[in-house]
Amino acid sequence: MRNLFAFICSVLIFNSFLSAQNSKIVLVKAGTNVVDYFPLNERYIYKDFVAGQVMFKNGRSNNLKLNYNILLGEMEFIQSSDTLAITKKEDIRYVVVRDTFYYDKGYIEMIAGGTIKVGLKRYVKVKDILKKGAYGTTNRGASIDTYNSMWANGSSFDLTPAEDTEFEKMEEYYLTNPAGGFIPFRKKNVMQLFPEKTDEIKAYLKADKVDFESRNDLLRFAEYLKGLY
Repeated sequence: MRNLFAFICSVLIFNSFLSAQNSKIVLVKAGTNVVDYFPLNERYIYKDFVAGQVMFKNGRSNNLKLNYNILLGEMEFIQSSDTLAITKKEDIRYVVVRDTFYYDKGYIEMIAGGTIKVGLKRYVKVKDILKKGAYGTTNRGASIDTYNSMWANGSSFDLTPAEDTEFEKMEEYYLTNPAGGFIPFRKKNVMQLFPEKTDEIKAYLKADKVDFESRNDLLRFAEYLKGLY
């Protein structure tokens, strides 16, 4: 009986470890600083600011020390001793650091090139605001959009929420759109890109299941799609 109890406890501990390991939700307690919950190694893609180049649509370019701030969704650079974000993003053709980034309603990092490019957008958003109710209960969903607009458009994150707030670390995958820009890498969008190849694509997806949240699955699927051109 003791052995059974020990086994159940070990399973519960292991499962709880896995859940925490896979969790992308960060709970920021009321009255505390959001930045304190995101250490530098989670806030930026690279360990340090790296020599890179910003290419503009008019053919001009700037050589800067760059790093992508996931928390702010901004490509930042060092000027003197200040850390600044790139402005006039609509004029950017692409940014090259150690990787190549395009801007389409957010920075999209290229993870596969060729006739069909695959991109990854990483950012942080407000998932939920937890208001304290009567007798210590918690109410969810209080003016999330309003709260989001207060911090997402600012140049700093020195905000202390009045209520406990859940932030979610997002990873979204995109495909290049022949008409220009990027579209979410989803089955529906793939079918629209290849209307004359829907039967072949359906057969592929039936034979080789694709998890549209899995980087490896999507890269493999993109290689297949390149062969349809």
